[in-house]
Amino acid sequence: MLNKGSEWRRWEPHIHAPGTVMNDQFKGPNAWEDYLSALENATPTIQAIAVTDYYVTETYETIRRYQEEDGRLPNVKLIFPNVEVRLEAATARGGFVNLHLFVSPEDPDHVEELQRLLSRLRFNAMGDRFDCTRADLIRLGKKADTSIRDDGAALSYGASQFKVNFPELREVYNESDWAKKNILFAVAGGASDGLALKKWRAPTEEPGGVLWEMATDR
Repeated sequence: MLNKGSEWRRWEPHIHAPGTVMNDQFKGPNAWEDYLSALENATPTIQAIAVTDYYVTETYETIRRYQEEDGRLPNVKLIFPNVEVRLEAATARGGFVNLHLFVSPEDPDHVEELQRLLSRLRFNAMGDRFDCTRADLIRLGKKADTSIRDDGAALSYGASQFKVNFPELREVYNESDWAKKNILFAVAGGASDGLALKKWRAPTEEPGGVLWEMATDR
């Protein structure tokens, strides 16, 4: 082992999937098959995937089912959620900062715990309060645009409207021992989405709260 040297493994820490809440560019009846095949045939081999989506976990859960029940992605050793939330703070270019929650999948109940944590975040608009849940994101989308009737379209539009208050997120995080143990925070390093606007502090100085800077955002 002393003569082996470094060993590099390919991770994809920010990858969306068909059905992603925002900017779903996967089209056609074979979208999932094409997507999974592309990941399986990628070179170098992908060994870890963070399935990314705004505020919800459905695409992450779908990929886990494909692997566990259908044997897809056999070379991927680690799949975990990357929940993307949009902060209230604007960037220097007028956009918003997207914060990523990397969640450890080691806890068998991590999806339920993550959803419970997210549900404690709130967004106040149009004389109402909206919690960070699938049901309230849909309700927000339909209230923000009364022409929307489809729940999927409402979820997407609601997610585009929902903004997270960073001090509130820090408070929710610090109140949860589970979150401190199982979640890392990351911010994109690109000029259009992330650290271009200001210096960010980690929600806590405890090991689980380290704020990572992502080199890419795709």
